[in-house]
Amino acid sequence: MRLPLLLGVAMGCFGTALAFPDSSKIGSLQRPLLAHDADQQSKQPAHSVKEHSGDADICAAGSKHYTGTVSVSDEKKLFFWFFESRNDPSKSPVVIWLNGGPGGSSMFGLFREIGPCLTNEHNNGTDYNDYSWTEFANVLFIDQPAGVGFSTVRNGSTGGPDNALEAGEDFNLFLTVFFQDIFPDFSGNGLHIAGESFGGKYVPNFVRHISERQKQGTNPMLVPIQSIILVDAVLDMTSSGPLGHYDHFCAVDEKGARLKKNGFNETACSALEEDTPEAERLVALCLETYDRHVCKASDVFANEHLGKWLAGDVYEGGRDPYDDRRECGNNPPICEPFDSTGYASYLNLPHVKEALGFDRDFRFNGINNDTNARWEASGELFIPSTREVTYILDKTPTRVLVINGNNDIIVNTEGQKRVYNHLPWHRQAAFRMRKFQNWAWSDKSGTLLKGGQFKTVGDSAGAATSKLSFVSVDEAGHASPGDQREAIAWLVGRWTGSKPSEDGLCFV
Repeated sequence: MRLPLLLGVAMGCFGTALAFPDSSKIGSLQRPLLAHDADQQSKQPAHSVKEHSGDADICAAGSKHYTGTVSVSDEKKLFFWFFESRNDPSKSPVVIWLNGGPGGSSMFGLFREIGPCLTNEHNNGTDYNDYSWTEFANVLFIDQPAGVGFSTVRNGSTGGPDNALEAGEDFNLFLTVFFQDIFPDFSGNGLHIAGESFGGKYVPNFVRHISERQKQGTNPMLVPIQSIILVDAVLDMTSSGPLGHYDHFCAVDEKGARLKKNGFNETACSALEEDTPEAERLVALCLETYDRHVCKASDVFANEHLGKWLAGDVYEGGRDPYDDRRECGNNPPICEPFDSTGYASYLNLPHVKEALGFDRDFRFNGINNDTNARWEASGELFIPSTREVTYILDKTPTRVLVINGNNDIIVNTEGQKRVYNHLPWHRQAAFRMRKFQNWAWSDKSGTLLKGGQFKTVGDSAGAATSKLSFVSVDEAGHASPGDQREAIAWLVGRWTGSKPSEDGLCFV
């Protein structure tokens, strides 16, 4: 059974080796025309925008924020929620956030992880988030593909996209309208695109699509993408998941004792060891061919032979596949807190829907199971995105930051290390040979705290800035930015160049 993706000490700093460059650009802030209908301008898709300046009734944001939709076709509208930075928005970068699934709403990231407001314990209001990414960036949350969350598909149509190409075309058109017609004064601030979980399929595909069209001179979306941020994000379903289970649950110390107290038993570990070579062979065929049938066969074998040991432990009171520190709560195999009921209940309150421009009878769902099923039926669910990341590293100036919670099981750090060490690009050998080192971050009191481990390489030997950085995060599961809000906000703020970085990313 495949579990759903819904979800020696060294001293030194990035500043002394591979620095995070300052990506901010200076530009004047201009308030957009509200309730603007682009149908009045020929050839432009329709869009609408509503300002929520100081509107704490729906989100205690601490800055101006806007909601709206962009019609990417006659049948499809994409919903967005855009928050200005709390600190100098005209100079702060723009960070786009996409949740995964496929079929997961980005409102999860907003209200449970990095947004300026988080749903309260009663799910009838919001609390101010001191560690929101809006502390250092203008953050844009997009529900996509059409049909997910607040993004809609016209009744009677065939549904939203079931593949990365169509979804990428819609995303590209959305960005064109957003930066040209709605918020043109943010187009020079520096753009970073973050994706979580299945966002590891979305983001690399979308960025490659945008880049190739830009190079062909056929893309009106001209805003350069400075980096992508892949958060507990899957590129290859088998390697990032079941192939990492042996390392995650069966690793032993020098005395032969299991490193994890809740690791697998000897029977499970022996079976995993026996079945791993065939799983490796099949995933290699998938990566070589990119054939959906070959890749599905790889996924099926891995889950039936490797993944079954985890899946059998996922039940109420059993393992939580999204965080090895927790027991599974409600609604297995999703398990709390990935059950969308809480924040979805808030978004379905009548006054919230009305403020967002939706009828009272509109029903918001955090996960669109139909979208998920159609991506699986099309075979797109099984196609990796490793070639797309290789393209980004080899053919574009876009940098790549990988963040992974060390307690994540479904996209585990051990499997992710395998993926990126084997990722073919022009600095693969240098990255693979680089040793992981500890990294630390400073909290608001100035205390230096260990964050996890990292390694990084530049675009060339001796490069001043990092091209690919892999950062693991301690005490964090699949929703790592929600588990370690302050630490990851600190990290991403320095990556985007929008926070003081004279201390760099230090190790303890």
